[in-house]
Amino acid sequence: MILAGVGLSTERDAARAAQEAAASAAAGLGAAAPDWCVAFATAEHAPHMPTLLAALSAATGTPYVVGCSAAGVIAGAAEVEDGPAVGVLAVSSDKVRGTPFLFHDDGDQGLTAGIRIGQRLLGSRGTGDLVLVWPDPFHVSAERLLHGLDAALSGVPVAGGAASSRGGEETTIQFCGEESASAAVSGVRLGGAFRHQIAITHGCRPLSEPLLVTRSHENLILEVEGEPALEALRRRAPVAMSDDPIRVLGNLFVGILSDTEEMPLRTDDYLIRSIIAADPDTGVLAIADTVEEGQRILFAIREPRTARHDLARTIERLRSTRGDVEYRFGLYFNCLARGRSLYGQGGVDAAALSAAFPGVPFLGFFSNAEIAPRRGANQVFTYTGVLVLVGE
Repeated sequence: MILAGVGLSTERDAARAAQEAAASAAAGLGAAAPDWCVAFATAEHAPHMPTLLAALSAATGTPYVVGCSAAGVIAGAAEVEDGPAVGVLAVSSDKVRGTPFLFHDDGDQGLTAGIRIGQRLLGSRGTGDLVLVWPDPFHVSAERLLHGLDAALSGVPVAGGAASSRGGEETTIQFCGEESASAAVSGVRLGGAFRHQIAITHGCRPLSEPLLVTRSHENLILEVEGEPALEALRRRAPVAMSDDPIRVLGNLFVGILSDTEEMPLRTDDYLIRSIIAADPDTGVLAIADTVEEGQRILFAIREPRTARHDLARTIERLRSTRGDVEYRFGLYFNCLARGRSLYGQGGVDAAALSAAFPGVPFLGFFSNAEIAPRRGANQVFTYTGVLVLVGE
């Protein structure tokens, strides 16, 4: 049996916040005691992290508490994007075992940390285990972390999100038990007799069919289908943007496809990447990833309506393919660019998930990047929501 509960506190005092959130989470377990917990806390609690962690351990009755700091916390149907918040997921089960961990970066942007995590969790190879990770994005490259993990744990699915901060602050905290650190990666390995589903939801609508990159250099797209990349984008942008797409690059993106995708595309069939610069004289686009000549891409636009519709489609797919699985808890890693900044109001995604899966406790946070398996390979996503559902 898997028992789980979630709690949220917006108390400013760290100890009281931990006690309140932990008590609410424990209430979902009935008389059972938590075996392990996941917790996420906003930056307001960062200066008092030792107090917070000690209070969480005492209030939950377990030293196995793992998590990270975040710009905003999601718990149940609530999303807290401003002010202090602590969210706690408590789990008691003889079906799913949680193995929390924390590894420091060795100065190579997470590659060695990924290898060490993989070596620690080597028993997960060839099983139905799931690894959840929360790296510090300012010191740990999610791509390099996955390279290290995949080298040791080939075939094991990895999901999660990069920790986040508000404003221009470039500090996040990872914790496990009563140990906390920056420039690290925390997470938990889920093992045992459980089942899970992972889904990815985008907030971007494709503006084009798959297009061939005919000239590129590292992260620069020089030509698409034989014409300057910026001109290719301009011709496919909505009419309102066609005269000056550079002014609205914040809402325009490039989707990177593999060689195997066919139309029509599902939204988890491509990786959205930001356009970080455009040169109107040369027509070159610079994006937040490397692009090879001969690779296929598409242009996309970020829209709140698309995000709502895609989340609804994602939920419907999950519900139609769940079979006899009874979901017991969920984790949701939602991009910082979603939430109120996308929809113009808060709580949209959390409310939709809670309504679609009544009685399932959800915990999550607003992330700097998202991680999930895609076509059998662990990948880094942006501008997405990654949903993990665990059941039996």
